[in-house]
Amino acid sequence: MNFLIVEDDSSFSAFLSKELSKYGKPFVSTTFENAKSLLDNYRFDCAILDLKIGYEVVGPKIAKLAKQKGIGHVIAMTHFENDEELIREAYENGVDDFVKKSNLRTHLEFFIKKVTNRREMKNNVSRLTKTTYLTKDNDLITALENVCDTYAPLEPIFIGGESGVGKTQLGKCLKHLLGLKGELVELNCAGLNDEILKSELFGHEKGAFTGADKLKIGKIELANGGILFLDEIGDIPLQSQGTILKTIDEFEYTRVGGVKKMVSKFLLVTATLKNLEELVAQGKIRPDFYNRIKGKTIHIKPIRDRKHDLKLLIDHFTNNAPRSVYFTSEVKDILMNYSWPGNVRELQKTIYRLSDVKNGIVKKENLEAHIVKNESVVSNTHQGLLSQEQLQFIKGQKSFSALVDRLKEEFYEYAYLEYNGNKTLISKAYSVSRKTLVAHYKEQGMTEVRQ
Repeated sequence: MNFLIVEDDSSFSAFLSKELSKYGKPFVSTTFENAKSLLDNYRFDCAILDLKIGYEVVGPKIAKLAKQKGIGHVIAMTHFENDEELIREAYENGVDDFVKKSNLRTHLEFFIKKVTNRREMKNNVSRLTKTTYLTKDNDLITALENVCDTYAPLEPIFIGGESGVGKTQLGKCLKHLLGLKGELVELNCAGLNDEILKSELFGHEKGAFTGADKLKIGKIELANGGILFLDEIGDIPLQSQGTILKTIDEFEYTRVGGVKKMVSKFLLVTATLKNLEELVAQGKIRPDFYNRIKGKTIHIKPIRDRKHDLKLLIDHFTNNAPRSVYFTSEVKDILMNYSWPGNVRELQKTIYRLSDVKNGIVKKENLEAHIVKNESVVSNTHQGLLSQEQLQFIKGQKSFSALVDRLKEEFYEYAYLEYNGNKTLISKAYSVSRKTLVAHYKEQGMTEVRQ
């Protein structure tokens, strides 16, 4: 690592040079002109600038030049008391940390660790976006860097964006990106009532309610030291939001039916395709809950607004498809110009389907009509419960009732597994009559449903 020191106090520059030589090579300058020359001729990882050289305040000008040269971290130091205007000017010109010399002498190791961590973080983000979460979008890359470059490592992170852009995948990537040792624990909050949500998050004691025949460890406890990822956060019932808010603030909670205070320190990551501001205005999200979960925000643009990423993802899915095929140039143009309302999810399924074309050469006639015509099956602003995949199913079956039948089958199977066949709990949780449950499960041969 190379360090630029701009300081006319020889004793302090000697101190900095000695300490920084443990981490890399220090270059010392005592004038603005010499500092500019060094910036023109060397690459630096960090600059430490005395704001005042002689009688002139030159630090902000050097900071601006340093940032233009790509220096990742600039520290401005001063002998005198805090001057609000000078602080403002320094930060406006790219300074990352404004420090009194006495504090820098005492805490130099802390600030150098920030520099090394930031460089490592940038490398990790770069590696992630080239291998695991493919993107060239500068806004998204900057947002990821900002999330990692923090004084508050457990401040909640919110991921927003349309359905299918990859919010859940990115949430999973954050665990490794942030170097968290604990597990990543997921919960989709869509459709969960207050009772089920609290049981899932906080766990419950044996006998806490009818059907609670054993202790249940909640997802908050499982996420200790790691990430609690709550998808569709906008669906959380109002009565649950206050309890969750208290847990986020204090990292303490109590199991349902319990009295013992439990502690779990986790990073909360949330996501939704809904507009949280609108939900607050509608009274569906508490303002204090909203302000807390929006600690840091990552917004993922739809791929129609990320043409570089679209090309990148088409190539990626094509290369990773089970079977290699050839796309004609006409097909490539159509794929690049289609609006992809289902985003990455729709793109992946389309590429994998095309990889199964019989003769191995994908032509225009192999594409679905709505893609050729660039007609969205779902409006780009659609934010209801009906998904792109469901609409494609209806289209393929030419029957809406076929979708209803399929959803019923999947729901009954999900509920059966969720409550271990306990008919009482299923009926209570989803307001489905016992008679209907028994009839369906018997018809499917699932006769061990408990009474």
